[in-house]
Amino acid sequence: MRPLKKLALTTTLGILFAGGVQAADFVPETLTVEAEIKPGPNIYVLDQSWKGPSQIAVYSVDDLSGKGNMSFGVIGNVTFSPDRKTAWTASAYQSRIMYGDMHAIVQKFDVPRLRPVQEVEIPEKLALVAPSVGTIQLSGDGKYLFVQNATPATSITVVDVAANKVLGEVPIPGCWGAFAALEGSKFTAICGNGAMTSFSVKADGSYTTLGTSARIFDADTEPLFVHAERAGKDLLFLSYHGRIFRVNDSGDTPKLVEHFNYTENIDGKWAPGGVQMFAYNAANNILFVTMHPDAKDGSHKNPGHEIWAVNLKTQKVLYRSPVEEVISIAVTSGKIPVLFGLNEDKGSLTRYEVDPEAKFAAKLTKTREGMGSFAVFAVIGE
Repeated sequence: MRPLKKLALTTTLGILFAGGVQAADFVPETLTVEAEIKPGPNIYVLDQSWKGPSQIAVYSVDDLSGKGNMSFGVIGNVTFSPDRKTAWTASAYQSRIMYGDMHAIVQKFDVPRLRPVQEVEIPEKLALVAPSVGTIQLSGDGKYLFVQNATPATSITVVDVAANKVLGEVPIPGCWGAFAALEGSKFTAICGNGAMTSFSVKADGSYTTLGTSARIFDADTEPLFVHAERAGKDLLFLSYHGRIFRVNDSGDTPKLVEHFNYTENIDGKWAPGGVQMFAYNAANNILFVTMHPDAKDGSHKNPGHEIWAVNLKTQKVLYRSPVEEVISIAVTSGKIPVLFGLNEDKGSLTRYEVDPEAKFAAKLTKTREGMGSFAVFAVIGE
């Protein structure tokens, strides 16, 4: 049998070489690296890995085509400059991956080139938690980064962006998040007693507690998600039971502007849930919310079976679009919104066209798989 095998192999190779391309006809491929990502609006998807490097993948808003990614440490969080040309990440690097000496690092990325350009080590107090906008934010004046700590005592590490150094620490006992004001070096935190407190940072690293509001919500009966959206001069917060709280943070003391429940008189025990469970479209003053039925204590993490379009002026639900277990959403800001959703179980990114003439109904137009193991946070760059 061996001679036959050898003969067959020789014959096969002879056929391959006989039909092959002559060396003179071979043109080697020239590999190039693009200096920057392709132009156009992007969506940035955070895959916050808990078992390896986190990454931010960049996709086109128009067709979900891939443009590249930026990698950093374990359990990372991210924030962007207003023009989306710079990103800052806060994550952990451990000497033995899952144990050993831990280094908490803030990295600065050049987004168009997808490259890290700067980093600074911050105290090991860094909170290693699921993504939210209040975990790391850039101050309104662009001078400082506010990074959430938990030991479990809560505080905010302040990083001087220009000097690339830790400037100081702001204790926020009993509170969580650093929701930056539109101007200056101020931020507001949500507190467990139902109030909100604003703090201001000074150039020498000191801080001032500006003011604490009256009780805005009841943490026992109607707790708030730690996600927030900016609507002009106000911050929008959402309760586990579907009540929207509008808080003005322009003064020294946060003030409740209004609150309302958009789920009243709707059957099915519907409630919001997920990680990034609501997104605001400024041009139409519409809030999109991921909703699940049969809500109960603990279901606030459940993905959405529908996305509701809520008119913030009339305080009414305009449309309920069926979706498949969407845990986070993001939306463009223009008159004709484009909505995006993330499915954690499938690791997929979905794109929806929204029709303002049809009460902001969302129609699925594109799905992209392979987002990662915990891709649950998205940011639009227009």
